[in-house]
Amino acid sequence: MKCILCGSDNTNKIDVIKKDDLISLYKKAFDINVENIIKQDLFYHHCCDCDLRFFTLENGEIPSGDDGFYNHLNKLPWYYMQEKNEYHFAKQFIKKDSRVLEVGCGKAAFASFLPNKQNYIGLEFSSDAKKLAKQNGINIENISIEEYSKSNKTKFNIACSFQVLEHVTNPYSFIHSQIKCLNWGGAAR
Repeated sequence: MKCILCGSDNTNKIDVIKKDDLISLYKKAFDINVENIIKQDLFYHHCCDCDLRFFTLENGEIPSGDDGFYNHLNKLPWYYMQEKNEYHFAKQFIKKDSRVLEVGCGKAAFASFLPNKQNYIGLEFSSDAKKLAKQNGINIENISIEEYSKSNKTKFNIACSFQVLEHVTNPYSFIHSQIKCLNWGGAAR
């Protein structure tokens, strides 16, 4: 199995997580039915070159949540936190005129840390999160970064994501697409 981040062949399969066990755990812990997402046992891999640990299905695909999955998580009070230490760190790099793209933004809590939320666009799969953000005057689009980057090249000074990479099916494409959205003066954080 090639590493999903660095492409190395130097990976090891660490464990197998049984599909039925995972489905049962999600149901018990969060009352979420993930049968439509987890259709096979998961393989837990480790890349010896970049140290990434990741899950795949037997066929090499990476399962990912859908709108229903993230809408359900939205209802859990701890899922989309209003404040994270990362927000305080990241805001020091953002000026009043910075155009900011946040990918995997949840309900766009980070926008409240910005000097000008009018220059903010968030990308998020959850349609419920989009509705919550709209109530606060924040623009979110329900589209993948890969699709968004096709028509939004070089439009942003800052591209960021917070606690999102573990949800991504193709980290390389995810990061590369964010970079395509940055202008020459931009910074990927």
